[in-house]
Amino acid sequence: MSDAVDPNTACLLRDWHAAVNARDLPTVLRLCTSDVAVTGPRGTGSGQDLMRDWLERSGIRLRLVSLKAFDDGVLAEQVASWPAGTGAQEPVPCVTVFRVRDGKVSAVERYESLEAATAART
Repeated sequence: MSDAVDPNTACLLRDWHAAVNARDLPTVLRLCTSDVAVTGPRGTGSGQDLMRDWLERSGIRLRLVSLKAFDDGVLAEQVASWPAGTGAQEPVPCVTVFRVRDGKVSAVERYESLEAATAART
């Protein structure tokens, strides 16, 4: 795993996080491919409708801690929080592996830990 992340990709992912946290769904979707893949504790699916539904349903907020190159994507270390009643009551660390294609987010794979993200690759 190399730490270097392309500056354009880093900017894209910071913008994606800012839009998620602002609940700015049009911007989130503009930053994603039409077939964006979404992986999380409830499984895997794809498409902007799924991304919109996940963000609306979960109300997740993601504080970005760091970005690192990871396999053929970027690993984002984050702290996640949810509105009362929709998730963990306290903020929790997590990681998300992002894939980028043609300057847009093409996959968002959320894991509980770096170990879980690494295990998913083997």
